[in-house]
Amino acid sequence: MQFKVENFRSIGEAQTLDLIASSAYKELIDRNTLDLHAEEKLPRILKTAAVYGPNAAGKTSLVMALAFLRWFVADSLTQTQAGTAIPVVPFRLSPSFREKDSSFEVVFFEEEWKEPAEKTEETLRSIRYQYGFRLNQKRVTEEWLLAYPHGRPQKWFHRVFDPGSQSYRYTFGSHFLGGRLREDWKAQTRDNALFLSTSVQLNSYQLRPVFDWFKSRLNVMNADGKNPSRTLSWLDQKKNLSQRVESFLRGMDLSVDEIQVDRKPFDPQSLPPDMPHPLRERIIQDLTGEEVVNLRFLHPSSIDPAPTVGDRVAFSLEEQSAGTQNLFFFAGPWLDLLDNSGILVVDEIDTSLHPLIVRRLVEQLQCPSCRGQLIFTTHDSSLLSSGLFRRDQIWFVEKTPQWETELYPLSDFPVQKKEALEKRYLNGRYGAIPFFGDL
Repeated sequence: MQFKVENFRSIGEAQTLDLIASSAYKELIDRNTLDLHAEEKLPRILKTAAVYGPNAAGKTSLVMALAFLRWFVADSLTQTQAGTAIPVVPFRLSPSFREKDSSFEVVFFEEEWKEPAEKTEETLRSIRYQYGFRLNQKRVTEEWLLAYPHGRPQKWFHRVFDPGSQSYRYTFGSHFLGGRLREDWKAQTRDNALFLSTSVQLNSYQLRPVFDWFKSRLNVMNADGKNPSRTLSWLDQKKNLSQRVESFLRGMDLSVDEIQVDRKPFDPQSLPPDMPHPLRERIIQDLTGEEVVNLRFLHPSSIDPAPTVGDRVAFSLEEQSAGTQNLFFFAGPWLDLLDNSGILVVDEIDTSLHPLIVRRLVEQLQCPSCRGQLIFTTHDSSLLSSGLFRRDQIWFVEKTPQWETELYPLSDFPVQKKEALEKRYLNGRYGAIPFFGDL
């Protein structure tokens, strides 16, 4: 995957995160890189990328840019209406950037669409796609999609807003299917929505793999936005799947024997009687008709008598440690990554987690048979000296004199093969560290 973003939050000038493996490095090829097995001849891609930098340098902005990209493609069409402002935030510290559009582009691989009866191991093939858009809070101003089914670019569509006529110009390539339906897709595409998302909703089967990559393959976990939905989906399925969640937690040295899920309709009587009336009414309005999920984590009992379930003690999610909660939130996306070979992006992966747990997660993915990709931000400098990464897997962010985020790889530096990376990083050899004033 290659991701490029311009003019978003702390990012001003365009920054690119590139997971293409450098041909200059021969170490850890089988363990840390992937062969795409595509029809066109391509370099290998990296399985993991770690992003370092001081606080407020832009690591979270990079993750939020990927989260915004995914949301705008996969969910914004159904979650917004015509005339709704697009929640994109430009780089506000420069007057010129405040007036410019924000831009997002991603290059990725996905299988081409086929009827279920046509899908066999011999007929399926991966296609490289290049998709992007420009927008502001009022509208999408440009959108494009190129496909490379045989290594040569095919322009499928290009959409541009013309300020003079206050309308959109569309250009369709000869390989883009749909015939007369394309006019309906154009007419139904709102100013604040994407042609890609609209066309898929109106049954463009050719664009379905592109949309599905954003919806199903790309998963982003913000440091302040973790939720249990992905893990709950595993617990709600077959028993052997819920056992994998429990096994994942036990494998991280947590004493969780079993997780029980109790779903029941929301009951207003369950709210505390002393809750402020406006808050109570808002909660009732939001949750009426919804299900409330209660989780119980069963731990082995060591002291009797105790409030037990059988010979185990039940705890709620809120009673678990912050590290246990984070690992529970992480379990579903992680198992999805291992099973579906997607891309998982995690902000501050080391939050409330021991460094050896983070190292174990990275080691689990970096095996010859694993085909998922992990991008994460971290302050855990011990990973630099762990021998887990190639030089092209380590990235840094720092602020420029104009207070913009700058993203660059360790491979930009003349690094020796056995260089003490952690020591040199903390000594400022590669930048991306805090500079302190008088306290």
